[in-house]
Amino acid sequence: MNDLDITFYTDYPEFEYEYASLREPKTLPPEKQTLIVGLDKRKMDGAIMTYITGFVGRRIDMLKIEEELQGVCHTCGSSKMYDIVLKGDVRKRAFVYLRSRGYRVKFAEN
Repeated sequence: MNDLDITFYTDYPEFEYEYASLREPKTLPPEKQTLIVGLDKRKMDGAIMTYITGFVGRRIDMLKIEEELQGVCHTCGSSKMYDIVLKGDVRKRAFVYLRSRGYRVKFAEN
């Protein structure tokens, strides 16, 4: 039995189980990616959230972009699968930052 096949348990809320056999796509250059920036209200408490979807690449690269966006937008956020979620309505700041990085960016149709 391989050491990677052993299941272990944790109570850490941010833990995400990753499979060794899962292949992540290679990160495309910014010029070839189209990101969509939109606004969403959370269903439970009605808080406004800005979301960014459409990123194609490795998860570690997306986490770097998430951290940079949090600093530029002066807000907190998280990532779920291949979406970045930021607290508050910071669509314009995120749009300008991503455009300056070379990404093609669109606003979502609501």
